[in-house]
Amino acid sequence: MGALSGKLLVASPDLTDPNFARTVILVVEHGLGGALGLVLNRAGPVRLEAIWDETADGPCPAGIQAMAGGPLAGPLMVVHGPAADAQREIVADVAFSMGPDRLVALVAEGCRPVRVFVGYAGWGGDQLEDELRAGAWTVTTATADFVFADPDTLWHRVTRHVADTRLAAALRIRHVPAEPWHN
Repeated sequence: MGALSGKLLVASPDLTDPNFARTVILVVEHGLGGALGLVLNRAGPVRLEAIWDETADGPCPAGIQAMAGGPLAGPLMVVHGPAADAQREIVADVAFSMGPDRLVALVAEGCRPVRVFVGYAGWGGDQLEDELRAGAWTVTTATADFVFADPDTLWHRVTRHVADTRLAAALRIRHVPAEPWHN
């Protein structure tokens, strides 16, 4: 199975693990040793203000969402729009950085969109591949539109996208208009 970095994992409707039921995960890193991902559609266990008070001086900026990136504890992680000093580009218009200093710098630069993650999802070598073979996840391409979408509707939106893509492929439809009901 090829590297899944820059892909989205979409939880199967049958996945009942409370950590991952109806989640969409951005795969940040995937290789022989395992994978690291961030749950894009779960509110964080702490408010951003609490994180901000521990990491920066001054008032916490409004409009930045703190998310529960997964059940594993780890450093503060940030997914953001393009920035000159991003630590890593994941896909077009989606970058990844780690640590409170990066969060403060990105906010100071006015970088938007920005999502802050407390925790992450991790898999050991071949564990994710086993879960994929078992049907726990569907894989689709990550886009900035999905990564920064409304978390409350993201799972339904991406699930619909996957279903529409599969249907178009099965029917050998070459072009599906953005708004087919207008035809």
